[in-house]
Amino acid sequence: MEFPILSRLTAFLCMALVATLLLAPGLFVWIFNLAPSIGAEVMARRAGMLFIVPAILLFGLSRMTFSLDVQRLVSKSIATFMLAMGLLGITEFALGRVGPGIFFPVICEAVLFWLWFKLSKAPTA
Repeated sequence: MEFPILSRLTAFLCMALVATLLLAPGLFVWIFNLAPSIGAEVMARRAGMLFIVPAILLFGLSRMTFSLDVQRLVSKSIATFMLAMGLLGITEFALGRVGPGIFFPVICEAVLFWLWFKLSKAPTA
């Protein structure tokens, strides 16, 4: 997959996550089988704000031309982010802190990790 397409796709998914976490934090409490609380909703909304950064950054980068070194650095960074998020989800499930609903985002993160990782290793064009 080409950098601009993967950047836009990931930016779109991040913005969808931002919107959902801000507007319906209780949905994540339910999906992840967490105890409903004001604290959980506050933290969900705060987590949502963190995804604005990669969304804006990746959308902006998808429209720019830059060196292969920069593309690889961005690709490695996003791959690392996705891997860390996926491993965190699996860890929380293994510790019994979240329910099986965590596997939908973990699968999405694994796919995005693989796509970004492959892009970071792409041969020079």
